[in-house]
Amino acid sequence: MIKVYFEDSDLEEYVLEDPIRIMETRNESTPKKAILPGSVLKLELEERGIKQKDFAREIGLPASNLNEYIHGKRGFTADFSLKLEDSLGIAADIWMNLQQNYELALARKQQLDIEEQVALNDLEEYDKIISIKDLTKRLGITSVSRKNILHQLTAMLNLKPAAELQVYACGKSYFKKSSKSKNDPRMILTWILLAKAEIKKVEVSGVFDISRKEKIINELQQVLHLNINSVNRVRDILSKNGIKFCIVEKMDSTPIDGYSFYDEDVPCIVVTKRRDTIDNFAFCIMHELGHLFLHLGENRSVEFVTLEEKERADKCEREADKFANDGLIPENIWKKSPAVKLDQYQIQKKYTEWADHLQLNKWIVLGRIGHELDFWRFKEDGTRRIS
Repeated sequence: MIKVYFEDSDLEEYVLEDPIRIMETRNESTPKKAILPGSVLKLELEERGIKQKDFAREIGLPASNLNEYIHGKRGFTADFSLKLEDSLGIAADIWMNLQQNYELALARKQQLDIEEQVALNDLEEYDKIISIKDLTKRLGITSVSRKNILHQLTAMLNLKPAAELQVYACGKSYFKKSSKSKNDPRMILTWILLAKAEIKKVEVSGVFDISRKEKIINELQQVLHLNINSVNRVRDILSKNGIKFCIVEKMDSTPIDGYSFYDEDVPCIVVTKRRDTIDNFAFCIMHELGHLFLHLGENRSVEFVTLEEKERADKCEREADKFANDGLIPENIWKKSPAVKLDQYQIQKKYTEWADHLQLNKWIVLGRIGHELDFWRFKEDGTRRIS
């Protein structure tokens, strides 16, 4: 039996009959470690109890030359392999195959190293505009190979070249730093890529028809005010009306509430549930629906990311805000809401009674008055969370 040594690894034993079988035994198409032919010869001599200097003399070589063959400083030639065949009885073609496989493995490893470096460079360029660390964590990518990481990110996110992503980001206002919120443009783009990847998994049961606007609003209004199994029921309503919907958890430094856009010819709404309350969830759904009906239109390249802002200066955002308010509580009804002093107890008491009387969700009502008065100190009772 001949022991085969994998360079820089522990010794492993194989019968030296078929070097190809040895490679297959390791179950790797591209070995990480090459089999050094000289190591095989060294172990064979030790197995037979032959000293290297005596063997060198026997085959007519200086001991220094044999040492170079053993340590890989010289490649096994046909002439040297024939000498080994004559002396050890091991066919010359076995030694030549070992040498050939060794050189091929080294070449493959060198090519792999080059590809890894190229992938690393690409990932570093991407990391300047998106968070590779957060993407791999969110997507469950655990490979240590940069090449594999890049391949998986590209496949899962339909990732454009870094330069194209940079141009895309520069053309969108919501990637710019805001004095009103601590948004990070890099993290916003990261979240958007995740949202677009997640929405690809969603299918709809119906076809979008803009003429069904009032019916969609009324159905959503009833479900949101009732707040029973809200997320699933909203998803069902949107799906049967040809609108994709999903929830993608927010990321650090991304005060995003919602995102509306087209995935090919299908309108999409993505929300974050940044606040797990029915009033915030209801407003976000209606706000993005407002963008869909008011602003997306025929231009499939238009998209809206709704960031947390105390004052929405953008005309489209103000219009979507109004659409959301009217969709949840029509203006003619809201005008009849009670007038009370700026007192936490009185506001909560009066508006809760008013909401109950009209069969409205009290938290959607309190959320709206709280937003208008910039007053949020209401006592919660566990019913504000999304069911």
